[in-house]
Amino acid sequence: IDGLTILKNMRECDIDTPTILLTARDTVPDKVKGLRMGADDYLVKPFAFDELLARLYVLTRRKHSGSDEVLQVSDLKLYPLKHEVYKGETKIALTAMEFRLLELLMRNAGQVVSRLDIEELVWDKNFDFNTNVVDVYINYLRKKIDKPFGSRLIKTVRGFGYKLEE
Repeated sequence: IDGLTILKNMRECDIDTPTILLTARDTVPDKVKGLRMGADDYLVKPFAFDELLARLYVLTRRKHSGSDEVLQVSDLKLYPLKHEVYKGETKIALTAMEFRLLELLMRNAGQVVSRLDIEELVWDKNFDFNTNVVDVYINYLRKKIDKPFGSRLIKTVRGFGYKLEE
């Protein structure tokens, strides 16, 4: 059974799992057919693994954006739909980039998120990778969610990246 048939059967059974078609079929009619059958995205082989990761991130972010979920680590809560963050009962004002960075860290709580992943998933593809902007924004977040409350949720993992955990 081929991937399009599997996708068709999934959609007929009301299975709405986010789906990316990874295929060698690269014509416009093939792409249109795959998307019309219910694929959320379409990626032609060969592809860069980093591009696949970025598309997966966008797809999962989009899937979560329609729900009423709350991301929580310790007493830090992030409400994606409302674009609100609370530390305990205190509402914390974040810029759009700070919010995106914190959301990425919270969705990956307890796991190291590499600087490269942060650069690619929080900033766009035209990002200048030779800057310290990730460090600057991590510092902004620490000043807003750690220092005023005497906590240390954002941790540096030297040589790898950052993680958010109790």
